[in-house]
Amino acid sequence: MVEVVGDTKEVTVTDRFKEPFIIESITETENDRLKKANTVRLRSKGGNLVKNLDTDKYGDALVARCIKEPDLANSELQGFSGTEGDETATLKAMLLAGEYSNLMQEILEFNGFDQDDEELKEEAKK
Repeated sequence: MVEVVGDTKEVTVTDRFKEPFIIESITETENDRLKKANTVRLRSKGGNLVKNLDTDKYGDALVARCIKEPDLANSELQGFSGTEGDETATLKAMLLAGEYSNLMQEILEFNGFDQDDEELKEEAKK
């Protein structure tokens, strides 16, 4: 059995920041919580309830959750950014669009979203 522990990794997002960002991996259980928190139930035309994942909000929540440093919940940082109480908005205020996209890609890869089925099977054999 392999214990799932939140591994961390330093990521240099941009030269504008003196310190690298520290990202961490999460378990699938935690990922499920993020998906559920960003899923709404809508009524279809036929009257059935349909679950709809807001992929933009889910992606933003995943990125914000995986950032360990800088502390996006820090009230000073949020105050400086004008984003009190909103960790995702704080991160978005700190980064340029391309920087945010690159950081998201790093987080997805670090959490195993970049692996295809064949890679996962080979890794499991080891």
